[in-house]
Amino acid sequence: MRINTLAAAALSAASIAFTPVQAADWGKSVEICAAAAEAEGVVTAGAYRAKFVAGSGASVKTIAIQLIPDSGEAINAQCKVRRGEVKEFAVTA
Repeated sequence: MRINTLAAAALSAASIAFTPVQAADWGKSVEICAAAAEAEGVVTAGAYRAKFVAGSGASVKTIAIQLIPDSGEAINAQCKVRRGEVKEFAVTA
């Protein structure tokens, strides 16, 4: 029982230490995805903000974002990003 407790504590500490690196990485991917939305004409540059919703993947990241305009309803979008480049972009329901 003690070994399980120690292992859980070590795993928890490792995940806490790793979180800031992941957060910074997702932030960059959100910016790249938002730029793709601008290029596709989904949103107007400077008239919205992008919000991270979910993400998965390692070499190819799948990112779900919400594009929140200054006025109007939010737009949900999904991107696949690899090496800092958008491979797929889609507006989702």
